[in-house]
Amino acid sequence: MTFAPTMFAKHRQGTAPVDNSMVATHSLVVLDFSGFETTPFLSQVLGLNLNKLIAPGLGVKGQLVSGEYFAVYYFSETAYRLVVNTDAIASFKALIKQHDHDYDIELVVRDDLSINTLSGQHAFDTLVTSFELTPGLRLSDKQVCYGRQSGEVFVTSLLENDQQQYQLIALQSTLDKWQGVLREQGFHLN
Repeated sequence: MTFAPTMFAKHRQGTAPVDNSMVATHSLVVLDFSGFETTPFLSQVLGLNLNKLIAPGLGVKGQLVSGEYFAVYYFSETAYRLVVNTDAIASFKALIKQHDHDYDIELVVRDDLSINTLSGQHAFDTLVTSFELTPGLRLSDKQVCYGRQSGEVFVTSLLENDQQQYQLIALQSTLDKWQGVLREQGFHLN
């Protein structure tokens, strides 16, 4: 049996806050984006440079013309995951409707998923251990992010306001379980 490590990433820039904290991030929602013309849509309509997204899990931050920020994670040429502010859902739906006849794409709002954000001095090491991830990637571009599925949880690494942060994306029942585990490991729920 061969060992296939689940690689994970950490930013080179930014700082990690002293306190280990975990926050239920109700202002964010997950959008799964798919279709044969998803990549052209993201690059041509949203103006994203997807050249750096050469492996599943790599992501990049972007901004809509209306001002909303988002992160998009590459799964394949036909599938991406976006993490957006809840205010941006209407803007994304309007863009899809506007280009409905131009691109073969589908947007699914993942109301079933919730997001917790972790930060702190021990956040990276705790995630690597708890989710059986292999550290090895170092992100040097502030706009680049990384996400990896580990069991029932999609774990992300990003830089937000020059602070290293990590997101856990899963069903609320799964996040409730992980909140208990992480609380035992010294993370305070804010």
